[in-house]
Amino acid sequence: MTIPRIALTFAAAAALLAAPAPAEDIKVGGIFDLTGVSSDVGRSYAQGVRDAVAWTNEHGGIEGKQIHLVDVDYGYRIPEAVAAYKRLRDDEKVVLINGWGTGDTEALKAQVADDRIPYFSASFSGALADPAKSPYNFFAAPSYSDELRAWLRWVKDDWKNPRPPRVALLYADNPFGRSPLEAARQYCKEIGIELVDEEVLPAVFPDAVSQLLNMKSKGADYAYLNFTTTGVAILLRDAKRLAITTHFGSNPFGFGESLALVAKDAAEGVTGVMPNAAFGESVSGMNALIEFHSKHHPADTHDTLYVRGWTSVVVWVEALRRASRAGAITGERVKNALETLHDFDPGGLATPVTYSPADHRPSTRTRIYVIADGKLKRLGDYDVPRKKEWLGY
Repeated sequence: MTIPRIALTFAAAAALLAAPAPAEDIKVGGIFDLTGVSSDVGRSYAQGVRDAVAWTNEHGGIEGKQIHLVDVDYGYRIPEAVAAYKRLRDDEKVVLINGWGTGDTEALKAQVADDRIPYFSASFSGALADPAKSPYNFFAAPSYSDELRAWLRWVKDDWKNPRPPRVALLYADNPFGRSPLEAARQYCKEIGIELVDEEVLPAVFPDAVSQLLNMKSKGADYAYLNFTTTGVAILLRDAKRLAITTHFGSNPFGFGESLALVAKDAAEGVTGVMPNAAFGESVSGMNALIEFHSKHHPADTHDTLYVRGWTSVVVWVEALRRASRAGAITGERVKNALETLHDFDPGGLATPVTYSPADHRPSTRTRIYVIADGKLKRLGDYDVPRKKEWLGY
């Protein structure tokens, strides 16, 4: 895989962490995976966050104040994430944290609520969207559960046979992989899809031949892959070698421009949920990304994961601005400001975002793309109901 170049070397990043921020700066923490099992997508996301912060600072910051991003590589290990969080809270005294994975974010949700530090994650776990249980957790995309519901709705529309479509779920044996499973099981029953198989694999695996053959024996017409890009690519290449004709779909951290580059022709025809625009897509918010690239690193190539990191910053920067206008920026004021966002449009980089004190699901509308001739083609948007009983899972 071609991985976008990270602007800061580890040595430079360490120097940045050691450097004190000016008193007028607004300190924000970052907990990223740059070296762990999800770093294949984590590095691009982290670069998007860093660049969006730099762009914001170049364009006046927050009411004239600069954002000082203090970020840490936790290697996708929960104990390291907890240690990083405590350092950011106690030593750096950040007002907000931009985090990463499902397991670590869910492990920290009670602590961030006690500490009143808004935690803006790259994880879209439905469990994080219920303010009654996770009052300080936010993300800027449909939940994994609503994204999978949207894909299943697409399956139902795509299927042209009188019998119900048969679907399999293949997922990583970790909180990220398991996050949307119960929602999918229930939704399949609700809309008349036969869930015929579930296959679980480690987060890192060399091949998936036995799991794919087992899935094939169950007669799955469609299969949803809940892994990051590397795992999805392995599954697709193995399926092609085994001449499996099941139609594959992917979660948002397995799908994007990089999947077409890594899986090559095995990715042809694969669909995926993609909550963010492709890099370079013609939407108004893309202008800032292109401007930044032209100025700072025009030779780099980025993807939708980079756009995802950038979009997260666009959303929480708006909350920082609103909190600043209300007085001194505190975690509680930032949380309250986020809960005032209603149909906030991040320039088309994602669907408009809405939070309320009773519901932190930012959107229930999911974009579905297909890889055709090695390129991403948008098939359309699927909006699932914002059911009260679906909140929190």
